[in-house]
Amino acid sequence: MALRALTFALCLLPTGFAAGVPLLPQQCSADDTPADVLDAYLSVPGSFSFVSRAPHDTIDGKVVLTVFEDFLCPRCYETASRLIPALQRQYGARLAVRSLGVPIVHAASRIPARAYAVSHELGLADEMQQALFQARFEENVDTASRDGLAIVAGRIGLDPELLLDRLDAGGGEAELAHAVALGERYQVSAVPTLVLDGWMRVNDLSSDNVETIIDGLLKRKAEARP
Repeated sequence: MALRALTFALCLLPTGFAAGVPLLPQQCSADDTPADVLDAYLSVPGSFSFVSRAPHDTIDGKVVLTVFEDFLCPRCYETASRLIPALQRQYGARLAVRSLGVPIVHAASRIPARAYAVSHELGLADEMQQALFQARFEENVDTASRDGLAIVAGRIGLDPELLLDRLDAGGGEAELAHAVALGERYQVSAVPTLVLDGWMRVNDLSSDNVETIIDGLLKRKAEARP
């Protein structure tokens, strides 16, 4: 069967897997994605689902990993403290990671997510992410409270009053709205969620599966180089 005919057939089926083959979203058409790009991605092994019509976030020679997380989520803590660092050690510069805070676990999750967004603007995103998770799950600090955020800010060298003032002024709201909108676009309904190259949502968050997909993507990107 020709690739374009295969693409059309897949678009008629539900998003997911059939005989081990990842399917494209129902709303796609045969003309949405260049044939060579589609062919390369369809041949990638691993358990994942396409959640967009085409890659939206790619870098030559690298895999872009977007992590949707909630700072009140224990599984997100495990992913951020174990899985992601292990992947970064393994792939180095070949893996570009960006983390986005989304309020899925509880309405109060908006507060640490906004604090993370403000810290990102100040160049302290990585430090704030680690401190938020550690304070919450290792020390039982209420990171959704002003006092808790002040403690966390002080630990990463950020003036607590500056952080709280920015939050009072609406800081982080626009960034949070963007993260939520992107999560809706990628059909994120639970956390943690990993999305690769802006259109491949990982179904199984085991390290073996994530590495299988990343290895496949890197191999095909290397083969596509002129």
